[in-house]
This record gives sequence, C-alpha cells and structure tokens, in this order.
Amino acid sequence: MSDYLRGLLRLPGGVRRFLMTEALYGIGIGLYSLVLNLHLLAKGLKEDQVGALVSVGILIMGVLAIPVSLLANRFGRKKLLVLGILFIAAGNIVYAFTGDIAYFYVAQMLVSIGLTLVETTEVQLLFHYCASRRDEVRAFSLMFAVFTAFTGAGTLLAGYLPSGGGGEEGYRTALLLAGFVFVLHGVIRGLILPAEGGGTLKADSPHAISTRELLANWKQKLPSAKMWLFALLLALLGGALAITGSYLNVIVKYRLDWLDDRVSLLLAVAGIFLFISSLLTPYIMERFGPHRAIISVFIINIALFAALFSLMPVWLFTMLFLIRGGAVTMLSNLVDSQLMSSLQEKERNLFAGMRSVFRSVGSSITAYMAGWILAGADYQMPFLFTAVVLGMGLIWYVKWIRPIVD
Repeated sequence: MSDYLRGLLRLPGGVRRFLMTEALYGIGIGLYSLVLNLHLLAKGLKEDQVGALVSVGILIMGVLAIPVSLLANRFGRKKLLVLGILFIAAGNIVYAFTGDIAYFYVAQMLVSIGLTLVETTEVQLLFHYCASRRDEVRAFSLMFAVFTAFTGAGTLLAGYLPSGGGGEEGYRTALLLAGFVFVLHGVIRGLILPAEGGGTLKADSPHAISTRELLANWKQKLPSAKMWLFALLLALLGGALAITGSYLNVIVKYRLDWLDDRVSLLLAVAGIFLFISSLLTPYIMERFGPHRAIISVFIINIALFAALFSLMPVWLFTMLFLIRGGAVTMLSNLVDSQLMSSLQEKERNLFAGMRSVFRSVGSSITAYMAGWILAGADYQMPFLFTAVVLGMGLIWYVKWIRPIVD
C-alpha cells in the first residue's frame, strides 16, 4: 500500500496539472446536478417531462460522440476539452434565466454538446500525459477521486443556496454560480495544461488521416468485434447507472421526505465515499487482478441495489445508499480503465466516441423509463430495475469481455 501511495506522488507533471484543475469541474457539476431537476420541477415541469428532457440530452450526446472523436484527431483533444467546458457553462446560464420548456431544451442541448466534448477527450488527454499503463490506471482513478471529492463540495454548497435565496431564486443562484465555475475552469485548463505535442497529428502532416478519409474507410477503422463488444457492455453499464443516477436528488427528497439542505448533505457525504472508492480502485485492481475485482464489484453492486428496493428504516437506507455510491464508482472506474487501457493509442479516440454513443443510448432509454416510474411516485422500483440491468452487464462481461481481454 505504501508503494502504491508513493507511486501516486510520482505521476508525470501533465497528469498532476490535469488532476489539480479537475477540482473546479467537480464543484461545477456538484452545483448543477443537485439543483437542476429541482429547478425544473419548481418551474412547473412534471417528472415525465424531466425524464424526456434528460433522455433527449443523452441522445444528443450519442449522436455527436463519434463525430467529436474524429475531430479530436484534427484539432486536438485539449482544445475540444476546453470548448466543451465553456458549452456546459453556457447551458447552465440559459437554464438559470428561462422558464419556458423550449428554452430548457436549448439549454440541455448546450450542456449535452459540452459534456460530449469533455467525455470524448478528457480520458485520452489524461492518458496522453502518462508514461506507462500503470500510470494510466492510477491517473484515471485519481481523476475520479478528485472529481467526486469536489462534486461533494459543490453539492453541499448548492443545498444551502436555496434556503438563502428563497425557493426558485435559490436554484437560479446555484446554476449561475455553476456557470461561473465552469468558465473559470475552462480558462485555467486552457492556460496551464501542457500541449499535446506529438500525440495529435497535424492536418498538413504526411501521415495525417483526414476526417473524410476516416469516414470513407469506416470499416477499416473498426479493426475487430472487440470494440463493439466493449461498447455494448458500456451501454448496459451506462443504462444501469442512469436509472437512479439521473434522479438521485429527487429519489432521496421524496422517498425520505427531506428538505433540500438534508438531501445535499447526504449527497455531499456520498462524495466522500466516492472519493475513497476512486482512490482505492487502482490498488484493488493491482492487488486482486482486474477480472476478479470487476466481477466481485459487479456482484456487490447488484446486492446493494436489490437491497435498496426494500422498505427499511431511514438510517439503514442512508448507510446502504452511501456504500452504493462508492461501489458504483469503483465498478465504473474498473471497467472504463480496463477497457481503455487494453486498446492501442490509435484506437482510443474512436473508441471514446463509441463509448459515448452506446452509453448515451443505454442511458437515454433507462432514464426515460425511470422518469416514467417516478411520475407514478414509485421511489423504490428504480433500484430493482438497476439490479436487473447490472445482472445483464455481469453476464455480458463474463461471457464476452473477459475472454477477449485475456
């Protein structure tokens, strides 16, 4: 364990800069994610309308993911990452100043474009700064550790803003603050992250591959069925996590009949569990091996979600809810890092696009279904639904993914 911790301190300079700036991203997402659904409900939207809005946003991400991954080869991952952060900021500001459902869709489109740009470039850029595969696994998990820790801080802050600003106005304040944090985050990353160097082909390079050539030779750029099998696993995993992940604040608020400040406090404490889980993920993988770790964490998650479906005392629900957060984070980190690290550098941009497409498809379907369930005021069924989809993911991993990676 001590060798592992010393190894974290010896990560390359580019990785350390990336991780330091990830804190602002976590704060912004924490502010945004806690209040958005509550803001929409306060503006008069129904739960099924919120679910439809979330689903459309996820589908937009799926449509754009592969084109964005191709653009990363031409324009560079750092530029697209910074641009994506600024799009998210713009979406938050539009959400804050509008009350019309048509403009909500405009805001969601901006946020979805931004999230697509971020999610299809950040991991590859982080891996570009790494010197070895071990660094990649450690850096990936540390990125989520920093993100989740500061997401908790943002969530805690957001929970207390409404009580100070008064209902709807408080939600607007949190969204505007999130927009400011994202702008600051984008500017800082643009200034201090190292250039990609030789990792991105220039447009006039004799070895460069144009976007048109990539599209013309689409089949050659998908070398085998491996990437498709990986993407289908991520569709199941993304779909499972979106069932409750898109509505955690709503589920906790109405299942426990809590006020916003208590909801934000619970989600902030959950961020601590997420931080610890992300920090320990590389150690668990190195200690037990990737396959044993992934299968074990799959089973733990299935058991936790099945248990949360049952009626139980508030103290037991909150305890299992917190453990669930850490287990979900560890599962996602283990799977993502294992799949991405098993690919060659030249495959990663395209796979990042495929990953977003398939996750978006899975998430949009299940998020819409979960919104429909919540519209009937059923705050238990989403947990059982999640356990079933995770079970399907475990079967897919054991039958199709493990033999390929081995």
